[in-house]
Amino acid sequence: MAGPEELTLSLIGEHRILDKGAGLNEPSGLTLNTDGTALYTVSDDTKAIFKLDLKGRLRISESFFIGVDDLEGIAISADGSRLLAVQEDTNSIITVDIASRKEISRRPLAAMENYGLVAHHFPDPPDNKGLEGITVNTRNNHVFVVKEGRPGVLIEISPDLGAIIAARLLTTTNGFDHPRVGPDKLDFSGLSHDSTRDTLWITSDKGQCLFHYDWSTDQVLQRLDLNLESDQKPAKIRKSEGVAFDPVKRRLYVVSERDAQLYVFRVHGHE
Repeated sequence: MAGPEELTLSLIGEHRILDKGAGLNEPSGLTLNTDGTALYTVSDDTKAIFKLDLKGRLRISESFFIGVDDLEGIAISADGSRLLAVQEDTNSIITVDIASRKEISRRPLAAMENYGLVAHHFPDPPDNKGLEGITVNTRNNHVFVVKEGRPGVLIEISPDLGAIIAARLLTTTNGFDHPRVGPDKLDFSGLSHDSTRDTLWITSDKGQCLFHYDWSTDQVLQRLDLNLESDQKPAKIRKSEGVAFDPVKRRLYVVSERDAQLYVFRVHGHE
């Protein structure tokens, strides 16, 4: 039997997306729209959803304010009509209708059926290690969210956001380890579903890397460093807080919260 597909990344683009006038200061989530022509991001210090083109240029007329702050991650529904964002301080999923630019619902994890599966991982008061990333499995419309750390937890939620289906710890047991970051320090920030492989891409801020993870086998397939240079002292992305995968172009878009940069990688596999 063949082993897991070995993938590599090559940096093909780097774009400054900082826009202080618009409030895009700390991009902390990323998702690709359904036709692959634009990206959405949020900034945790601004009550807004920002739309960018694929070179990181702000589409100001298609960006809009909403009445929620502390947003850390963003995803798009499978039909492209709604955006789902996570609010870290309340561990809630905010659903926004794109056409009307209105908030449809706000669902805390604690209000979902089967919350008892994960309740012990969410202290009260919160410890600033709450929900960070979100994505939608376009094959079945299930929603995944990730808890940043202490411990890292990946949670599968029903399409109507009514129930927690399953939850898994992200530990060395299932392959979430790093040669320079200990298991107690390793964190998780962004999420993106890979519809071609039915896997998940998970970013780590402190690890400066991506984990390619298979939910069905509960195993990390590969860890890929987010390298920016190929000289003797390669730099890596600082505070990679969002990731979006394009299955058609085989590209990964990664956003840096610290540097307000959008990085574009090509994913190389068995071509």
